Amino acid sequence: MSRRKYLCIFLFALAAVNCHALYTAAEADAGRKYRVLFDAGHAQTSGMHADWIIDDDVPGPRPLNPSSPDDWSGGISSWAYELYKTGRYEVESTGHALTYGSPENQQDLSRYDVLILCEPNKDLMVSERAAVVSFVKKGGGLFMVADHFNSDRNNDGIDSTGIFNKLESHTGIHFQGKGENNNWIRGGHYTSNIGADDAGILRGSFGAVESLYLHGFGTISVVKSRNPAARGHVWLKGERQADVNIIVATSRMGGGAVAAISDSSPADDGTTDTPGRRLYDNWNKAGNGRLLLNATEFLAGVK
Repeated sequence: MSRRKYLCIFLFALAAVNCHALYTAAEADAGRKYRVLFDAGHAQTSGMHADWIIDDDVPGPRPLNPSSPDDWSGGISSWAYELYKTGRYEVESTGHALTYGSPENQQDLSRYDVLILCEPNKDLMVSERAAVVSFVKKGGGLFMVADHFNSDRNNDGIDSTGIFNKLESHTGIHFQGKGENNNWIRGGHYTSNIGADDAGILRGSFGAVESLYLHGFGTISVVKSRNPAARGHVWLKGERQADVNIIVATSRMGGGAVAAISDSSPADDGTTDTPGRRLYDNWNKAGNGRLLLNATEFLAGVK
């Protein structure tokens, strides 16, 4: 047999091995589950109108295999359940301090693809903010769900807008605060003032978002001098699509991404097991649920 023929056989075999390796990798990626961590360790249940957790079992949720969102007791259980039932996501909640790169913490952020902070009312420690920034820069996704200014439900001197604004130097996303325009818009508000969708959050696999419903909320401004990747996607009804009066924004940090919404009410599914707590089902209004799910998928980097 000629040397050329031997060479051809060798190259064919090598190509077959490499093709098999690529196919196996593609199969593995197709079957991958993305891990989403809902924070429940920063006073998310303070106040009679707040239940920004997926389940009372923390860490949790329980049961592990629910048949409906009502199997989990938190006010944002529908968000977690809709992710879970796709089969592509694992959802967890944590009450631990947030860490990155700590082997002692079984819920260290390095184990997850997305971190959801839904209206925290207790400030993040300096070490927690550093962990969140490291998590995103290393490829993680951060979802900041805020409320209006002065929504300090546990009366400790800070609310979600103040907590998230301590990350502004990294994210370029600013939640309107004391003395600033449109920091607290009372009552219900529908908006279909929707812009470009290069992030895939308005036309994602969970459906199209034509409008959002908000209730008692603030607004966002993006500060491109801090992060030029920060941009708006949804604005107040009737307002110009500029760097102010934003409802939904995204940004990039290092290898990861950030999404932000200036109202927590779209995440509220109206259910809770806590007596005396008054919640309202806004999850099923307008495109609220679809927006939050699509944005989670964007943060996870699902292709």
